[in-house]
Amino acid sequence: MNRILRRALQKRRAARALGLIAGVLSASTAFAAETPKQIQTSFEITPFYGQMGGGKFEDPQDSSDRDIASDSDWGVFLNLNAESAERQYELLYAQQSTEIEGAEPLDMDIKYLHIGGIVNFTDVKHVIPYFGMTVGATQFSPDVSGLDNETKISFSAGTGVKIPITDHIGIRFDARAFVTLLDTDGDLFCVSSNGEGACRIRASSDTLLQYHATLGIIAAF
Repeated sequence: MNRILRRALQKRRAARALGLIAGVLSASTAFAAETPKQIQTSFEITPFYGQMGGGKFEDPQDSSDRDIASDSDWGVFLNLNAESAERQYELLYAQQSTEIEGAEPLDMDIKYLHIGGIVNFTDVKHVIPYFGMTVGATQFSPDVSGLDNETKISFSAGTGVKIPITDHIGIRFDARAFVTLLDTDGDLFCVSSNGEGACRIRASSDTLLQYHATLGIIAAF
């Protein structure tokens, strides 16, 4: 019962977060349309908050699906201009605290640490659309004593808009897909007791797909 109530509260928070993202994005776009600006600096830090969904594993006992519960995520973008503001290097950290659903739910943190770049379309008058790609690692951290973390190679592709408010402050909306490479039918989070091994979940395919939508505040220097 407590777990059901917790999931209901998490879904309410997620709905409020998405509503807030939509509201702030709409208001920011209207403000930017009235007072067009351009971010004129070479370094940006953007803490963000949003919603992450998607992804599933498999139960090693009966091969049933074990979905990753949709939940909020948070993190930060760090961007540094390359030759110009149109192209930037990007460092991305994102974290989701969620659970693997099933008969015996498994609480887990999923963390992404990536490096890559984005292309900003700075010729647009009131907003700055962009597209980017990153590569790095995904860490799965189960909240169960005796289970070790698992780290896998992953990639992301994202798009979004930056909305300058001043030359040093802005709003960033980011929509992104994360792809993590897994061993096909590889068991995860296995423990051994009295000479017998047991695994909590299994990879259902050779890739794990998650996606997020986030809202961030840009501080440019």
